[in-house]
Amino acid sequence: MNNCSARLASLDGLLQTLIPAHLDPAPSRETLRDWFDQARIPRFKANPTARRGGGTVFYSVSAVEKFLQSRTLPCRLPPVVLPTLGNDKAANPAAN
Repeated sequence: MNNCSARLASLDGLLQTLIPAHLDPAPSRETLRDWFDQARIPRFKANPTARRGGGTVFYSVSAVEKFLQSRTLPCRLPPVVLPTLGNDKAANPAAN
Protein backbone atom coordinates (compact mmCIF):
# COMPACT_ATOMS: atom_id res chain seq x y z
CA MET A 1 0.00 0.00 0.00
CA ASN A 2 1.38 3.39 -0.92
CA ASN A 3 1.83 6.18 1.59
CA CYS A 4 -1.32 8.24 1.12
CA SER A 5 -3.48 10.17 3.52
CA ALA A 6 -6.85 10.14 1.81
CA ARG A 7 -9.86 11.45 3.69
CA LEU A 8 -12.47 9.99 1.36
CA ALA A 9 -12.40 6.90 -0.84
CA SER A 10 -14.85 5.09 -3.06
CA LEU A 11 -15.80 1.51 -2.30
CA ASP A 12 -13.58 0.40 -5.20
CA GLY A 13 -10.69 2.37 -3.75
CA LEU A 14 -11.22 0.80 -0.32
CA LEU A 15 -11.36 -2.66 -1.87
CA GLN A 16 -8.00 -2.05 -3.55
CA THR A 17 -6.15 -0.52 -0.61
CA LEU A 18 -7.58 -0.65 2.90
CA ILE A 19 -9.82 -3.73 2.94
CA PRO A 20 -7.11 -6.25 1.86
CA ALA A 21 -4.90 -5.02 4.71
CA HIS A 22 -7.54 -6.17 7.21
CA LEU A 23 -9.59 -8.92 5.54
CA ASP A 24 -8.55 -11.77 3.28
CA PRO A 25 -10.51 -12.65 1.24
CA ALA A 26 -12.26 -9.33 0.91
CA PRO A 27 -16.05 -9.43 1.31
CA SER A 28 -18.35 -8.46 -1.53
CA ARG A 29 -19.27 -4.85 -2.23
CA GLU A 30 -22.82 -5.48 -1.02
CA THR A 31 -21.60 -6.93 2.28
CA LEU A 32 -19.25 -4.00 2.84
CA ARG A 33 -22.02 -1.53 2.03
CA ASP A 34 -24.31 -3.23 4.56
CA TRP A 35 -21.59 -3.26 7.23
CA PHE A 36 -20.78 0.41 6.67
CA ASP A 37 -24.46 1.37 6.79
CA GLN A 38 -25.00 -0.56 10.03
CA ALA A 39 -21.91 1.07 11.55
CA ARG A 40 -23.16 4.49 10.36
CA ILE A 41 -19.92 5.29 8.58
CA PRO A 42 -20.22 8.71 6.95
CA ARG A 43 -20.60 8.61 3.19
CA PHE A 44 -20.70 11.39 0.66
CA LYS A 45 -22.03 11.57 -2.89
CA ALA A 46 -20.09 13.17 -5.70
CA ASN A 47 -23.28 15.11 -6.51
CA PRO A 48 -25.14 15.64 -3.21
CA THR A 49 -28.17 17.22 -4.93
CA ALA A 50 -28.91 14.08 -6.96
CA ARG A 51 -31.52 11.89 -5.33
CA ARG A 52 -30.97 8.72 -7.34
CA GLY A 53 -27.87 7.61 -9.18
CA GLY A 54 -25.88 10.62 -8.06
CA GLY A 55 -22.59 9.07 -9.04
CA THR A 56 -19.84 7.62 -6.92
CA VAL A 57 -20.31 7.38 -3.17
CA PHE A 58 -17.28 8.15 -1.03
CA TYR A 59 -16.70 6.84 2.49
CA SER A 60 -14.69 8.38 5.30
CA VAL A 61 -11.37 6.48 5.28
CA SER A 62 -10.65 7.10 8.96
CA ALA A 63 -14.10 5.82 9.97
CA VAL A 64 -13.68 2.70 7.84
CA GLU A 65 -10.24 2.11 9.33
CA LYS A 66 -11.56 2.42 12.89
CA PHE A 67 -14.45 0.09 12.04
CA LEU A 68 -12.12 -2.57 10.63
CA GLN A 69 -9.70 -2.31 13.54
CA SER A 70 -12.51 -2.72 16.05
CA ARG A 71 -13.97 -5.76 14.25
CA THR A 72 -10.81 -7.70 13.36
CA LEU A 73 -8.07 -9.32 15.40
CA PRO A 74 -4.51 -8.11 15.02
CA CYS A 75 -2.47 -10.64 13.09
CA ARG A 76 0.84 -9.87 14.78
CA LEU A 77 0.14 -10.90 18.36
CA PRO A 78 3.12 -12.27 20.28
CA PRO A 79 2.87 -15.99 21.02
CA VAL A 80 1.41 -16.89 24.39
CA VAL A 81 3.40 -19.38 26.45
CA LEU A 82 1.23 -21.34 28.84
CA PRO A 83 2.91 -22.90 31.86
CA THR A 84 2.67 -26.65 32.17
CA LEU A 85 2.77 -28.76 35.33
CA GLY A 86 6.41 -29.72 34.74
CA ASN A 87 7.50 -26.07 34.49
CA ASP A 88 5.90 -25.14 37.83
CA LYS A 89 8.21 -27.48 39.79
CA ALA A 90 11.30 -26.16 38.02
CA ALA A 91 10.32 -22.54 38.63
CA ASN A 92 9.51 -23.07 42.32
CA PRO A 93 11.82 -25.64 43.95
CA ALA A 94 10.45 -24.83 47.44
CA ALA A 95 7.13 -26.35 46.45
CA ASN A 96 8.61 -29.88 46.78
